[in-house]
Amino acid sequence: MNYAEEAKRFYAIQLARYLSSRPSGRFSGAPEHDAVMAMIRDSWVELRSQEVLHEMNDSAREVLYTTTLIAFPTFIADSGLRCIPVDFISGRRLGNSIIAIPVHKDVSH
Repeated sequence: MNYAEEAKRFYAIQLARYLSSRPSGRFSGAPEHDAVMAMIRDSWVELRSQEVLHEMNDSAREVLYTTTLIAFPTFIADSGLRCIPVDFISGRRLGNSIIAIPVHKDVSH
């Protein structure tokens, strides 16, 4: 079994799942991208460490990858400008103040 190819399959499934939950179907920026990719990486490392993958055939691994659910936190925004700061990993609110963030018109993400 090629673990690099298996990791690509897992990442593709999980990334598609996350992006399909986003209204724009894209990341809002590099911090969100990095946090999501770190969560997927951590999930892959945990899954691979269980040492069951090498005992499974391709279709069983595909089922495992698609049924593995990562609890991605949601991003809450008010009018696209006023945001509630949340720790992306734990999903906990970082304070009671609403902060304003700049809106970038870059659509290359």
